[in-house]
Amino acid sequence: MRWLCLIQRVLVSAILFSGFSLTAYAQELPVPETLRFSSPSWPAALDADLYRPNGRGPFPTVLLIHGGGWNSGTRDAGYVKQIAEHLQRSGYAALAASYRLAPQARFPAQLDDMSEAIRWLKAHGAEHGLATEQIAVWGYSAGAHLASLISTQPQALPIVAVIAGGTPAELRVWPKSPMVKDLLGQARDEAPKLWAEASPVAQVNAQTPPHFLYHGRLDTLVAYSQAEKLKAALDAVDVPVTLYTRWFYGHILTAVAPGGSFSAATDFLASYLPPMPAQAAAPPLTPPVETSHAD
Repeated sequence: MRWLCLIQRVLVSAILFSGFSLTAYAQELPVPETLRFSSPSWPAALDADLYRPNGRGPFPTVLLIHGGGWNSGTRDAGYVKQIAEHLQRSGYAALAASYRLAPQARFPAQLDDMSEAIRWLKAHGAEHGLATEQIAVWGYSAGAHLASLISTQPQALPIVAVIAGGTPAELRVWPKSPMVKDLLGQARDEAPKLWAEASPVAQVNAQTPPHFLYHGRLDTLVAYSQAEKLKAALDAVDVPVTLYTRWFYGHILTAVAPGGSFSAATDFLASYLPPMPAQAAAPPLTPPVETSHAD
């Protein structure tokens, strides 16, 4: 096991520090647009980066939620850009949104922020070349937790699919976790209802949209059993779910070296939110002032 961990560290270092671009030989993609999605009365000013494919659209849209243990992380992290650019090349727009971080902001502030981003998409998406009658959500790690959880609740726009990687799906198994305590602000024994409300496995229901889960089999930060628990909960209410296993991969390597997981994810996504066919590049719009797959 120690040699597998060593290999993972070497691979992560090579990817992060080599300067190699995984998209260097892909088509040139439009530069993302940074915009403010929170309303003036919102508790914090929150921005997002909007990635659009070439062409004018309207493009089906995916809300992209970064990880970072709920207390750190940014929407412009390298792995987030990697997901966004994959979506661009696949015919989707991606809105990578910021959210308030713990412990300064306690749950459910993070969910509220993502709901605010969805309201912005409904109100302003068409102005930015987006087709927002319905959307999908994609997150990794803490972002996957939020993506899965937000899909269990009514939103301003219907969420038709969720892609979740390295998902902390059952928070109640970590009663001593500093990150979870920072997020929730109360101990599990003091607030069992809150801990259940923050655990996707306890919130999924028959109306929850289909999920594509991808997870490293050697993940020691968010155990692989978390993905199995979420899959079992979704299976129990007959929600379509696919679990894509990254054999010999841990938490970080699964994020930064996606292998075939991204292509499998967008193949899954296309069944529920079809992509926009490839278009020629156009001037940018000016806005107003089971493990069924594995690798």
